Amino acid sequence: MKALSLLQPWATLIMLGYKEYETRSWATQHRGTLAIAASAGKPAWAREVCETDPIIRGILAQHGLTFDTLPRGSVLGVVQLTGMKRIVSVQHANCPDEVAPSQLKPVEVAAGDYTPGRWAWALSHVHAFATPVPCKGALSLWQVPPEVEEQFPLSSSPIPPLPQ
Repeated sequence: MKALSLLQPWATLIMLGYKEYETRSWATQHRGTLAIAASAGKPAWAREVCETDPIIRGILAQHGLTFDTLPRGSVLGVVQLTGMKRIVSVQHANCPDEVAPSQLKPVEVAAGDYTPGRWAWALSHVHAFATPVPCKGALSLWQVPPEVEEQFPLSSSPIPPLPQ
């Protein structure tokens, strides 16, 4: 299974169902199941985001989380990667393969880098593991080691959709 490592709080925001897109400077041809790993790093700038962005700080507080209590160095769950959208600067995207920040919920914009020209990876069917599975991540897309994948729960409950 392919995996993508993210710093916290972004990995947890996906698993909690708040983040429907992961923004990257690059696109991928991969579609289908994708494990979401929380990297072990704790950069100061990520802490600052958790502590100063009112939307992200509020979401974490609502779930009883802080920057220091977020899980790290583990796979948090799996999602379905359903497509790529090119980020554009216009008010409204002109085709289904584009997305403009003005069309997104405030939490989505707060939790991504929507600079025009980047890519928004469309994620759906979030399945968060009740207990994170320890695993060392990697850059880009990487293959989950078989001995780690064997520890994934056979069935995880999907995250219910958030109220609009």
